[in-house]
Amino acid sequence: MRWSARLTGVPWRATPSNGAGTDEGTPSADTVVVPSPRDPSNPATVAELLDPLKPQHLREVLNRIPAPVAVTYGPAHQLGYTNRAYRELFGDRRTGLPAGEALPELGTMGVLPLMDQVIRGGRPRSVKARCILGLTGNRYYNVSCVPLGPCDTPADGPPAGVLIFAAEVTDQVLAAARLREAERRQREAAVTLQRSLLPQKLDQPAGLRVATTYQPGGAEAAVGGDWYDVIAIDGGRTALVIGDVMGRGLRAAAVMGQLRTAVRAYARLDLPPHEVMRLLDDIAMEIDANQIATCTYAVWDPCRRTLTYASAGHLPMLLRCPDGTVLRSEEQNGPPLGTGGGLHVSHTLRLLPGTTGVLYTDGLVERRDEDIDQGLDLLARTLTGAIGAPEVICARLLRAMGVTSEHDDDVAVLAFQLPAEAEAENPVAELDSAVPEV
Repeated sequence: MRWSARLTGVPWRATPSNGAGTDEGTPSADTVVVPSPRDPSNPATVAELLDPLKPQHLREVLNRIPAPVAVTYGPAHQLGYTNRAYRELFGDRRTGLPAGEALPELGTMGVLPLMDQVIRGGRPRSVKARCILGLTGNRYYNVSCVPLGPCDTPADGPPAGVLIFAAEVTDQVLAAARLREAERRQREAAVTLQRSLLPQKLDQPAGLRVATTYQPGGAEAAVGGDWYDVIAIDGGRTALVIGDVMGRGLRAAAVMGQLRTAVRAYARLDLPPHEVMRLLDDIAMEIDANQIATCTYAVWDPCRRTLTYASAGHLPMLLRCPDGTVLRSEEQNGPPLGTGGGLHVSHTLRLLPGTTGVLYTDGLVERRDEDIDQGLDLLARTLTGAIGAPEVICARLLRAMGVTSEHDDDVAVLAFQLPAEAEAENPVAELDSAVPEV
């Protein structure tokens, strides 16, 4: 039994009959079928091979392509040819007519202007993921328009025509749509969780007016872990809280909910703010050692008209004094929650009637293409001219900082205001750095 190499495109043959299989000279049932020997000098054998150098008829080649192909000629894009795949998708098309009449589907997909560009410039043009309503239903294609004829230089003249080729990407488009839908549902769940964990009704402290706002990020941004709270504690005092869990999505919102619950519990222990920060740091590490958060916790005392606060890596609080001066807290700032072993310090501010303060998260002032100090400076300038009730101030800050429903990060703002009921001797609020409590 002899073997021979099989060339591409040549059919397999059984061994020639030589009487070795049966008495009649045909292979037996258990005979192995092998390629037959080839004789290069045999004209019949050579004719069976496809000559790679032999020109092939263009229409025959295009007709075998499983993707839709059409060919037009001249500046009017007169239809010259459509292959089998094109006709199966759209039906028969009459040749000789301009593409606008013969191929109306190309106009629907916005391909006709590309064909004009190909004729004028002699360069290929393409569009992606265009929906085609054909005989088999909705399909999606990337459509390319390629010039026909010499057009390498301006001296060659315009192309003789345009070849339109459509590559199907239906599976990719549908997969991307399913992914976007899953992300949309996850984002809606995170927004619902986030809003349900925020206080539905604020306690209004004695002698202080408070307003808050929360703006989730746009459709392309995952929901973060921003939160705020207003907590009534003993002695007529009130705790004001703003925080931000690093990260996005359901996990960040869930961690935020646990930290907010912990803050409310610790606030009722009547501990100084730096002690609350220390306890929150411990519980943040227990919740998730890889998840950190920033937070500012402040206690308003209406009897003394003081605001005592501590910060764990959070952005500075801004105060607008009655004369319009804006102060930025620059005292020692402890490390974020969840880092462990940090030193947090309590500071005391004595507020004058007419003072307005703002606590906020980084989404209000942070931009991808700017230094965060630029955002802080803009916020301070905006607060200088912001007048009215805390609700009005919250809305004005969001508008001035460019926060819309399409913002790329979620934003939480807490504004508080001491009514101007009495005149103060000193026109500037006192930043009392008396004895820091450590």
